[in-house]
This record gives sequence, structure tokens and C-alpha cells, in this order.
Amino acid sequence: MVVFVRNRQDLEHRIIVMHAQGWSIRALSRHFNMGRNTIRRILRKNQRQREKGHDVLGPKRPFGRPSKLDPYRPMIKELIETYPEITGVRLVELLVEAGFAGGSTIVTDYLRKIRPRPKKDPVVRFETEPGLQGQMDWSPYTLNFTRTGKQKVVCFSYILGFSRRHYIDFTTDRKFFTLIRRHQDAFAHFDGVPKTCLYDNEKTVVLRWEAGQPVYNPSFVAFITHYHCRPIACAPGRAQTKGKIEAPFQYIEKNLFNARKFRDMEDLRDMAKWWLTNRSDVHIHDTTGKPPLQLFMEQEKASLMALPIHAYDTAEVALRVCRVDGFLEHETNLYSVPFEYVADILTLKAMEREVFVYSPDLKLIACHERKPIGSGETVEDPDHRKSKKVRYGLAPVKESFLALGDGAAAFLEGLKTKHPRYCGFQARYILRLKENYHCDDIHRALVHATKYYAFSGKAVERIVMSRFTPRKLEAVNNRSASKIFNALPEIKQRPLQAYSDFVKGSFHV
Repeated sequence: MVVFVRNRQDLEHRIIVMHAQGWSIRALSRHFNMGRNTIRRILRKNQRQREKGHDVLGPKRPFGRPSKLDPYRPMIKELIETYPEITGVRLVELLVEAGFAGGSTIVTDYLRKIRPRPKKDPVVRFETEPGLQGQMDWSPYTLNFTRTGKQKVVCFSYILGFSRRHYIDFTTDRKFFTLIRRHQDAFAHFDGVPKTCLYDNEKTVVLRWEAGQPVYNPSFVAFITHYHCRPIACAPGRAQTKGKIEAPFQYIEKNLFNARKFRDMEDLRDMAKWWLTNRSDVHIHDTTGKPPLQLFMEQEKASLMALPIHAYDTAEVALRVCRVDGFLEHETNLYSVPFEYVADILTLKAMEREVFVYSPDLKLIACHERKPIGSGETVEDPDHRKSKKVRYGLAPVKESFLALGDGAAAFLEGLKTKHPRYCGFQARYILRLKENYHCDDIHRALVHATKYYAFSGKAVERIVMSRFTPRKLEAVNNRSASKIFNALPEIKQRPLQAYSDFVKGSFHV
């Protein structure tokens, strides 16, 4: 017959008691309908406990299965005590030298168990006083405009730490001049500047870290110093420190972008301005429980530093050699200048929406609307084409060529004799060297070429390249500035009594 019991413990109890009363293993097997070997294991287990003792926590099992690493555990412990920062790769190398034949994974896993890395400290959000801190960041997006198609844009975001008042704008790049211009727009939006601002480690702000300290971009330092704001760079790997600026990007995506379509970049920027006023400024902030604009007007605005009387000049300045067709090239676009400046080194000043061109003596000679980078457009002013000078041949560039130096005239006569039909082309070829070499070096090459009757543009180019060092065109700025500085009269400090006598005399008049 089959006997039913409540649980395993009760079953074993009855088997052990009945066996002690004289029941054989065969009889117990038939009575409980169990295998004889199972009966034997139950009885042997009870016998071992009676003879060797019993532990309520159960038998102590060895840690895991035998491992190839077991003989080397004392060695590993000693190495870690001697070299606390030893790497897993180096540890494997030392164990292999000692005869270890296992793999590297078992070593690194064991090292991770016995030498756990300290856990990262939790990020605690801290609140700042009014006007103390701002936070700035970028976020890229790809938008499908209804008129211009798919385009990558970058969102510039700036937020005040206390009131959470927000400023955003959209650009096509995140270059240095774009960065500082958007900063100016943000400061104008708040009508003030916070005392400090947190930044990531982008190269436009932080060049690198040395000895645990950030090395800031000098150009950015010059800009931010103009506004008396102190930049603070987040430590590498600690971008979460700027948590107040990260969260608003989610709000932008879920509110500004959600269920809206934009025609083009200008439409997006216009909508961003409307959204800031009608949504971002007036919504109830999750953390503060108040609209950002309300906190800003009540407590933070008065704590911001005042804007300077004159804004920082954010123009891009570069030197360009005027092409023989009367155009300057900047960011793939061409801008016209009067023909009398062909082959001259001109100063180009690029604002965000305008381009100004200055003559070598810094007289304004052209002003154009700035075209987007990469558009490849040609901007021409009809007034620049009213010059009486001939556009082609030698005539447009003769004066510029002779201005290279006294030896240019002799070379030009030889050039006319050797290349009567292509003299203008050869002269232009030589003048193009001004983009990479100083005019004095080109003049020396002309004198050398004249000495050996080498009257060609290629010959002059070979002489210049072999004898002189190239220079960037921007270096002309430094040389010119040095000449101007040396030409200035010496300034002597007047005694204070002279100013006092002058003031007293002015009052007696």
C-alpha cells in the first residue's frame, strides 16, 4: 500500500523511526513506494549526523569548484598589498611568469571581487543664490523643414540657476564666434549677466586640463572678461553637474518641437522667440513651483551684473588677397571690391549678417550682406564695376606688381619681352604668392630671377619656395601693428600738479 505524508521532513522521520523499530530497507521501500537507494541515503544521512555532529545552518560547502587560480591566491593578495593600483593585465603577466596556465578572465573577475572600486558619489542638486550662476550647453537636432528639407541644427541653451529663466536660439554650427554672439543675445534677453557660468569641456571654452586645472581658451576669456563673468568648467566625466541645463532640452523636445512643423531656419528661430515668452517664461517649474519669469522679476533680476555700455566686438577679422576678377573669397562665397584693389591685401571684417572690406590703409571700400557658409554665392556691387581701368591683361595689376619693390620694374620689362601676349597672366601668378609669402621675399625672388633672366611666374615661385619660409596671411596684422606701435611718439607721464593747475585755471575763466 502507498502511504501519504505531509512533507519531506515528516517522511524522513517515519522512515528512520520504523527502521529503528526493525523494519528492513526492502519492507520500507514497499511500504512507502520508494526506491531502496533513496531509503539508504536517508538512513545514512541520519547516521552521519549522529556520529559527526549536526549544524542547523547546514553543511559547509567549499567556495565554488576547484580553480586553477587557487594556488596563486596568496601571491595575488601579496601583489595587491604591494601594488594597490596594479591592473588586471599586469597581474596576469606576473601570474603567467609564475606558472599560471589559466585565462585572463578568471584573474580579472577575481581581482574585481577582492578589490572592488569605490562607488561614485551621488550627484546632489544644489540651489544657488539669485544672480550667482548660469549654465550653458548645446544640443544637436535634425529637423525636416517643410520648405528647405532636412537639416541639422544646433540649439544654444542658457539658463539662470536660481529662477530657471531660459534662453534658447538655433544655429547651423557651434563655432567660437557663434558661441560668443549667442552669449550676447542671452545677456541682452536677461538684461544682465550672472557672476559665474558652468561649461562643458568644449574646445571653444576649455583647451585642455593640466594638473587637475582647466586651461581656458584665451579668446573666450577675453570675451567673458568683458562682461565680468567667471567661467567654471565641469570636471571631465562630470557633465551631470550642469543638471539644470540638461533637463530643459527635454522640455524643448516635448513642447517646442512636439506637434509643430517649421518652414525653414528663420521660421524655427521666430517660433523659439515666441515660445520663450509664451511658454517657457510662464510655465510652472517642477522644482521651484513657480513660473521662471516671476522668480526672475521678483528676486533674480536685481542681482544680475549690469551690461557694459559697449558690447564686445564679435566680428571675425581676416586678411584676403583680392582676386584678379575683383572678388574676395570668404566661407565659399565671393564678395566684390573696386577693381583698383586687385592683388592688394585687404582686411575683411565679417559680422553675423554683414561683411565689410577695408583697403590696405583701413579705409572702408565695400559692404555686403553676409551669405551662409557653403552656399557658394557671388555678391557683386554694380558701383564696383564703374572703374575706368581695364579688367584684363597687365593694366589692372601693374601698379600692384611695381609696388613689390624697386626690382619689380626690371623684371616686368623682361617679362614683357619674353611673354608679350601672356605678361598679365604671369604677373597675376606671381602676385598670388602674396597669400603665403611676404612681399619683401617675393621682391628678393624677382631680383634673383632677373639676374639669371628667369622671366616667368613658375621660376619666381620655385625661388620663393626654396629660399623663403611661408607665412600665414594673418601674420601681416602683427607686422603692421608692430610698425604702427614703433612709430608712435613716446608718452611721458605729467606731474599731478600740472592737472591741478589746469583745473584751477579753467574755473577762473
